[in-house]
Amino acid sequence: MFQSILIMVVVFGGCFMYYKFAMQKTRNLAANFDKNAVAENIENHVNDLTNSKLDYLKKWMNGAPIDLFTDASIPVSVKDKAKNTAVDAAKSVAWAAVGVKAKYKRVEAVSHLVLSNDNLHFLAADIDGNLQTHLTFTPDQLNNAKIEYKGPKKGADLASGLTDFLSEKLNKEENMVNVFAITLKHDKEDFTIQAHDKIVLPFEMGDSGYAEKAMVANVIAENFFEKLGERYPNLIASKGRLVS
Repeated sequence: MFQSILIMVVVFGGCFMYYKFAMQKTRNLAANFDKNAVAENIENHVNDLTNSKLDYLKKWMNGAPIDLFTDASIPVSVKDKAKNTAVDAAKSVAWAAVGVKAKYKRVEAVSHLVLSNDNLHFLAADIDGNLQTHLTFTPDQLNNAKIEYKGPKKGADLASGLTDFLSEKLNKEENMVNVFAITLKHDKEDFTIQAHDKIVLPFEMGDSGYAEKAMVANVIAENFFEKLGERYPNLIASKGRLVS
């Protein structure tokens, strides 16, 4: 019994020490991170991420250039959330009917907005990570679009495929994601996409360079909004105006 307790103490103590070390390393990295240097070399950093962490983006774009990109989501109404919850509950009952004790929980999939020359692409995966939706918006559509600030959102409020761990981290005020609603005409109907000002990279245990890559990714997201506003002045992102 004592031996088991001792092992647990050693394991938890080791985990705590590693956590403290990792956090200190991240703080030191942030203090020395040169955001301007990344911005000046943004094309290479975009290529680096789309050749490594986000290599699926090149496949999804099917040869079209990737100038800049950011995370995105489709807004979900309270009514839709309630409907999804009811569907999830029904599926849990269905599993139970065949003897499987499992609680079904909807898994939201990753989505991105990509600037490619003068076009804007919305790309969304299914829950298996395969491309499900690819919409291309032309200059004519973008010139007639509008952008509105929806405010900072917690990770749990976003439909962007965040894990529970990442959602918990994003619930900290300094890490909240600012969301901008871009409304365009698609098939003669208004279509709204939420553009996020942060990019959540896939995380793998033991990735010592993750923190720096995450910081670089967020500079890419910031430059996405800057470039979008330069090309289309009607889509300049501003936090000065909140909408309900």
